[in-house]
Amino acid sequence: MDISFEKINKIFEQAEKEGRNFLLEHEVYMMLDEAGIKTPQCVFIKKGKQVKDKDLEVFKDKSLVVKVVAPIIVHKTDVDGVRFVEKDSQRVNQICREMEESIPRKFVAWAKKFPEFKGQTGLSIRKVKEEIKGFLICQRIDYNKTGFGTELLIGLRNSRDFGPVVTMGLGGVEIEYLSQRIKEGKAVSIGSAHILRKREILSILEPLAVYDKLVGKVRGSEALITKEELIETYFSIQQLGVYYSPYMVDHTYVIEEAEVNPFVVQDKKLIALDGMCRFSRNHRPPKRSHFKNIQYLLKPRTIGIIGVSEKMNIGHIILNNILREGFYNRNVYVVKPGFKEIETCPCVPRIADMPKTVDMFVVTVPAEKIYGVMNELIENEKARSAIIIAGGLGEKKGTQVLEERIKELLGKNLKAGKLTPVVNGGNCLGIYSRPGRYNTTFVPEYKMPSMTGQKSNVAYISQSGAFIICRMSHLPNIEPLYAISVGNQIDLTVSDYLNYFKDDDQTKVYGVYVEGFLPGDGLAFAKAAREIIKQEGKMIVLYKGGRTPEGKAATASHTASLAGDYNICRSILEEVGVIVADTIFEFENYVKNLSFLANKVIRGRRIGLISNAGFECVTMADNLKNDQEFELAKLSPTTIKKIFRALATLGIERIQDVRNPLDTTPVADDAVFVDCVAAMLEDDNVDCAIISPTPMAPSMQTLTPDRFHEENLYNPQSIVMRLIELFHKTEKPFVVNIDSGDIFKPMVDCLEQAGVPTFRRSDTAVKFLRKYINNRLRIRQKYAE
Repeated sequence: MDISFEKINKIFEQAEKEGRNFLLEHEVYMMLDEAGIKTPQCVFIKKGKQVKDKDLEVFKDKSLVVKVVAPIIVHKTDVDGVRFVEKDSQRVNQICREMEESIPRKFVAWAKKFPEFKGQTGLSIRKVKEEIKGFLICQRIDYNKTGFGTELLIGLRNSRDFGPVVTMGLGGVEIEYLSQRIKEGKAVSIGSAHILRKREILSILEPLAVYDKLVGKVRGSEALITKEELIETYFSIQQLGVYYSPYMVDHTYVIEEAEVNPFVVQDKKLIALDGMCRFSRNHRPPKRSHFKNIQYLLKPRTIGIIGVSEKMNIGHIILNNILREGFYNRNVYVVKPGFKEIETCPCVPRIADMPKTVDMFVVTVPAEKIYGVMNELIENEKARSAIIIAGGLGEKKGTQVLEERIKELLGKNLKAGKLTPVVNGGNCLGIYSRPGRYNTTFVPEYKMPSMTGQKSNVAYISQSGAFIICRMSHLPNIEPLYAISVGNQIDLTVSDYLNYFKDDDQTKVYGVYVEGFLPGDGLAFAKAAREIIKQEGKMIVLYKGGRTPEGKAATASHTASLAGDYNICRSILEEVGVIVADTIFEFENYVKNLSFLANKVIRGRRIGLISNAGFECVTMADNLKNDQEFELAKLSPTTIKKIFRALATLGIERIQDVRNPLDTTPVADDAVFVDCVAAMLEDDNVDCAIISPTPMAPSMQTLTPDRFHEENLYNPQSIVMRLIELFHKTEKPFVVNIDSGDIFKPMVDCLEQAGVPTFRRSDTAVKFLRKYINNRLRIRQKYAE
């Protein structure tokens, strides 16, 4: 059905004329009707007016519902704001008078009991009475009352970071209570109105705890509703969200928040019983991006820097770090009056004296001097990009005005067509760029030596510079291509960098840390992430700081308490394919091991498990099944013969059958164990594998050389070297688990230095591989159409 937005606009226009930024409930019904959503028949009676017999003629049934209409009272049933009454004008009028008298008192008592609902405490009885606008007389809806899932909620909320988001899930008065006790992602679904496509709606509704009951998948129950009805209702709300989005600057109104709670089912159709809506004219132009100029920032040919002392200060440390990474010294210009050279780099007295426009300029002066430096750079057109290092900018009291002045300076000159640098920062640690051959962080070499680990396909993008250097210190085997500390994002944002990297073939894994997106940048980030993740082998891992939800403190509606900032961020980004890490340790695990697996081919969920310890086989198998299952691969007859022959060389076939999971027993030596692994991976029925050798077995070489034993894990014939060779030869993804103590850490280090994903617990290995495989398969299916 086509939505009549013109008629809905008139509803908003009338409310605005009456001085309201909210719709009364009968107006919400009118809006929903125009969107093709079924609502009860109703008559609105203004406070102080009397119901007449002719007003009730529209109702066929003898039983009616009377509801208080007061925008401040969202939870009507908690204050007896919903009453059932026979179809009689005198009786209806009596009920309205009783409610007008009793509800204000009950509401004040309720607000004291639940002070967490913002804006509803401290109100007097008189004030609440003034808030009552009238009463809604509605037809009584007899709906399917089958317990859990009888009532649904659908909400629309204008999120600061992501714009309009749609929430759907369990409804009724106990929604918050139930949501806190039902597994995350099962009580409520959250989707971006701008990103979610109609054919994807079902994929975010199917995981809901109530879904199977609604569509008749629960044993002994009949379908209450069709999938199509759910999708169409959701899509209608989504269309309202898009049309009345803050980014639709050509449209008059913005829906800030709208909610129907509950929707009920009658004759396999959803009917909206209670609704609210707040609106505004607060539009935000879509974020303008100039990410193409980031190339000068990440791969500069020339660099300028100001703030370098002849002694060792932050600027001087940065200069040394730039040169240490191999940047040509004669292409670095130091703005330093009275000096000809510092660290063999030419000096100039003023920015205007630089002999050429540099691709990148590093600003390391105090916060109060930054505006002057940026103004001089732009006035003389001396830089294509800039990094503002200065701490405190925009955070220390008084510097917010300075930050705004810099933003205005950039915007004004960009609009005027002057050469205006793209700016990273301020309040940032700097940037490390291996392709650009520079490092502008101010960490001295003796605390963070040049990385000597495996050249990786990883890029870090982080609001916190400390987060990046801590991860780099923890993961010495991963030398990133880029490590970008974006700081306050006065110009370039995290989404700008993702947009830039869309066409970068080198970078495969993006490790992102954000505490909070700038307004609208969450949506821009999600759109850019979607374009990156569509590309085979590319993945994004995000750790979100600042997780405290808005929850009930933000608004009285159910929608906001269920769809707080973190829930919105996680749901929308996971839907486009981002892996959201719960812990920093998990973040590191994903970044490292996704980097190692970037070139592997994902075919399916059929998994092979192999160990030389029975308990490992059991625990790995125990951890296979979750919401998305691995399927134990059925080994082919050819594979069974290969493994049998390998085991037979040591007589193991006499004590152990060939099956999946495969227990080779501790008798298996390096060669036999890896031959079994190779046979399993060669099987067309096996898509992936977890290899878990217990290194204490005396038959294997798992230790570094020592005078007390003859083992040597560096021997080309050792299990370690054989697994490394196999990993780089096969296209199939597999991970290794070494469940042991520190004595076997060199074994783990050797595997990881060679780029083999290695874990220290089997359950962690299974959890990682399950999430990795399922995520890639879901993405492939999602974006194949």
